[in-house]
Amino acid sequence: MSATTSKKRKPQRTDGIGSKNKLKKVALKLFSENSFADVSISQITRLSRLSTGAFYQYYANKDEIFREIVDDFFKNFDKEVVGSDLRETSTNFINYCNKNSLMTKVLYFNEYSFEWIRNKFDNHLLKLSKNFGLTYVEHFYLWAPLKFVMFFSDLLEIKINYDELLGIILKGIGKNCPCKLPADVFSFVPEKHMLTNDERRGQILSNAETLFGTYGFNKTQVYDIARSTGIAIGTVYLYFENKKEILHELVRLTSKGLRYNVKKAMEKLGEQHRLVEEIAGLYAFIQFFRIHSNMYKIVRESQAIDHAIAKEYYRSIYDSYIIALRKALEKEQINDFNLSYISLMMMSYGHYSGERYILAGHMDDGNDENLENFLREFYTYLCNGLEIKGW
Repeated sequence: MSATTSKKRKPQRTDGIGSKNKLKKVALKLFSENSFADVSISQITRLSRLSTGAFYQYYANKDEIFREIVDDFFKNFDKEVVGSDLRETSTNFINYCNKNSLMTKVLYFNEYSFEWIRNKFDNHLLKLSKNFGLTYVEHFYLWAPLKFVMFFSDLLEIKINYDELLGIILKGIGKNCPCKLPADVFSFVPEKHMLTNDERRGQILSNAETLFGTYGFNKTQVYDIARSTGIAIGTVYLYFENKKEILHELVRLTSKGLRYNVKKAMEKLGEQHRLVEEIAGLYAFIQFFRIHSNMYKIVRESQAIDHAIAKEYYRSIYDSYIIALRKALEKEQINDFNLSYISLMMMSYGHYSGERYILAGHMDDGNDENLENFLREFYTYLCNGLEIKGW
């Protein structure tokens, strides 16, 4: 999608303004419930009860109306998301997203597909962080969970008390944390992920993984998967009912492989403080998806394709966190805060570190030094929050 828009006729008459607003209102609703690829101009005009010709009077194409909706979200962002301190600014960010909830959902469904959306959002948040002198690690620590809960709390069906969540972020979750991370916390090498023991089924899944990760789910057809596997389409249907079932299986197996490797990374350290284990787990998360980047892309795309698939994936991670955090609470390794909120925080750090190190390519040079330094500094804030610097 182009980041530029063409000049279309601006309606002057009341009926023209009404028609344009009706098109935009319907498009907003559709884009807040579906990915960009799954919304068509015919859907927009049909639900608006207007002709296709009326649409083209005001918009050159679907891209243009989508871009206008995204731009509407950011139009007043800098003016309304302000404050004298981090708490006030963060609270205003939450209020702004809730006030513009449909537009926020548009970003959620489409941030993976369009890098310019991610960049635009990040640039606005970075500008806020710079106002308070936050380092990039501090910026990441603060905004990742706030952005994540805006996008994922509905999917996970978790009600959020934002003031309570913000208090946890600012205070930090650690208790009795070791001052330094052990030297071998960054030594884990993930095991190669096996899709299945069934050779033919594994070939189908492996080729689907490559095609989905390279071209996207919507642009890949069952015929493409069959051809790349060297089999007839009918053979694919002997193993899977449809393309979405293949996607579901890939996401399920990705979740299984990820959780297995994160667990192995933690066990490799021996018994450690829970937040030390979290750093080891986060490092393993990034390393796992570093060698399975197509799987990371598939998981991210799935959230806009099928709610049930995405919910199963993220819920499995959430449930694992709850169990582990209960044990950490009993050992007095974390503060007695809402475990649901801590789980969401930790999920957000994995989610957006994947975006930074996998999608944005900050590890293309194969040098882990910056990642390790990032995680060492991040560990400090995970334990102690931002209040250690007077915020």
